Amino acid sequence: MKLRKLKQYLKFVNTLFMAKLTKRRIPLIAILCVTNRCNLKCWYCYGEHPYRANCQEFTTQELLDMIRRLYRLGTQILQLQGGEPLLRDDLPFIINEAHRLGMVCDMVTNGTLVYRRSDVIRLLDKVCISLDGPPEINDPNRGEGTFVQIVEGIQLARRYGLSVRISAILTSRSSENDIDWLVSFTNKYKVLLNFSPSFDFMPRFHPDKIKPHTIPDGQLQRLFQYIARCKRKGAPIQFTAASYNIAMHWPFTYQKRKAYAYEIPAWFVHPKCYHGDYVVFIDSDGSVYPCCNFWGRSNWDIRRDGLEEAVAGLSRDGCQACYIPAYIDRNLFFSGRSGSWRNYIIQTIKDLL
Repeated sequence: MKLRKLKQYLKFVNTLFMAKLTKRRIPLIAILCVTNRCNLKCWYCYGEHPYRANCQEFTTQELLDMIRRLYRLGTQILQLQGGEPLLRDDLPFIINEAHRLGMVCDMVTNGTLVYRRSDVIRLLDKVCISLDGPPEINDPNRGEGTFVQIVEGIQLARRYGLSVRISAILTSRSSENDIDWLVSFTNKYKVLLNFSPSFDFMPRFHPDKIKPHTIPDGQLQRLFQYIARCKRKGAPIQFTAASYNIAMHWPFTYQKRKAYAYEIPAWFVHPKCYHGDYVVFIDSDGSVYPCCNFWGRSNWDIRRDGLEEAVAGLSRDGCQACYIPAYIDRNLFFSGRSGSWRNYIIQTIKDLL
């Protein structure tokens, strides 16, 4: 399995080099939402899944066909999201097909169903599990009793030898102490850790629902700064310190999530964005967009327009930068920044060993 993963990662790098050399847009990473359903009701979820009951689910055949077409377009990494993907019974067929085509198969899950779906977890190359901190931080966000279930899921995934990373959402209740707790937790279980701020996307299904997303600018800057400092000290944080430093120096209020070229001051240094060029996000309702910043604003639908046409027509509509650390870090990698490449080479070697 480790040899297969090494070959897949090398193929990914080779395809990236060819895409840059030929100046082609290739959906190297496809983020595929396989379901609208979720067993939790996290208050900050951009998907508003409790309000999407009438959305048409992809059939197994639709998903298999989509994966094959993505493969022909050049996709190397397939990330399964939801809703909660583990609610689907057909995931073994989906993952096995991705592996047959030579793709790395990743999944983002809330972690509460991992212990019930070992048939799926065993098949994955890696998994991202959501955990916001100790019970007093996590459970108000995700639901009473979820902390225990999530930790059990992390423990089980690690017993299977799976590459695991923890995704923690920063809210106005987050503090440096919570970051320290998560660093200690991830050190204990030998998993990676990443942080992303909560933000209020445009509601699509329930426009009157108000969510308390606002984190004071000063607080979020301090948290980004502290995370970068922890990374430099050797904490097992997935993204580079540079990505959090760029987010810390965001030249606007954090209520503004994305910026256009004419708005960005000359002093703000940020990587070129490749979302929509090398990354595609396919929502469970068929909408296609470059990243979550365009949630609810898609001009393309794969059921209406076809997958190839939707991917080819994707546009950031002039958006040049945002402060989401995951996106910044991915763009640093695609831009060839040596620090980002060194970070992921080290992480890959540790994973393979």
